[in-house]
Parts: sequence; C-alpha cells; structure tokens
Amino acid sequence: MHKYRLIRTGSAVQVFIDGIPEVTVDANKRNEMRNYMASAGLTPEEVDHKVHELYITNTTEFRDGR
Repeated sequence: MHKYRLIRTGSAVQVFIDGIPEVTVDANKRNEMRNYMASAGLTPEEVDHKVHELYITNTTEFRDGR
C-alpha cells in the first residue's frame, strides 16, 4: 500500500508517493489528473472528492490498494 500526497501550486500538481516526488500533472488538464488518481485505484466518487479537496486546500492525500 502506497501513500499519495498531491500538492497544487498554480496549475502544477506535484505527486509524491511515499514521500518521494514522482510526477507533476497539469491541474488545467482535469482528465490527466483524474486519470492519474483513478490509476491509483480511486473510485469516480473518491476522485471527485479528492479533486474538490485539492482545489480548496491545495493538497490532498490518499492510499492505494496495492
């Protein structure tokens, strides 16, 4: 199981997995960010919640099921 932390700065969303920076996705390309979250095992409802949280607080965290 991995811990994901997403931090938004402007349109860039940096993804950390287990505290290690892995990738940066573009918040303006919603499908890119949503697809990334879905690939980590989040349901569509969880993705919606995490995207909302990210836009409100500029950060969100979740764990995958791997």
